[in-house]
Amino acid sequence: MSDPYLSPSNVMVLVVRGDGRILAVRHNATSKTSANQVTVVGGKLEAGEFLDAGALRELAEETGIHVAADDLEFGQVVHYLDSDGVRVIGVVFVAYRWQGEPRNAEPHKHEQILWIDPGDPPADCHPYTRQVLENFQAGRRYGNITVPASGGGS
Repeated sequence: MSDPYLSPSNVMVLVVRGDGRILAVRHNATSKTSANQVTVVGGKLEAGEFLDAGALRELAEETGIHVAADDLEFGQVVHYLDSDGVRVIGVVFVAYRWQGEPRNAEPHKHEQILWIDPGDPPADCHPYTRQVLENFQAGRRYGNITVPASGGGS
């Protein structure tokens, strides 16, 4: 039986280029939750990690770029029902400045990195990411998201 007070958290970073495009990754076929789909950079917190530290770690692990802690801005909070029935809180940060050239630093997980238009994400964009981008475009700081096991969502 799961702990009724457990609320797992994940973090995302919207790295925004001067033309408004956002850095994203295309997952390979081995991904359990987003196989062959595009998502923004992010992941789960590690034990003892604070949200901002986790976001910066995920960014460096996935893309090889670094953002100074002072350049990481709060973007939004999302509360979603994961495909396994767990309710997860996601915190989205935004960064307009970074150091390094983005690259696919996890080729065993991702097919590629790409810059996407948040107002017109690719057709293979994961529904969760699509909602995060829609919130970003609309200036919403909070949103509820449900993503069924099939990867579809609302």
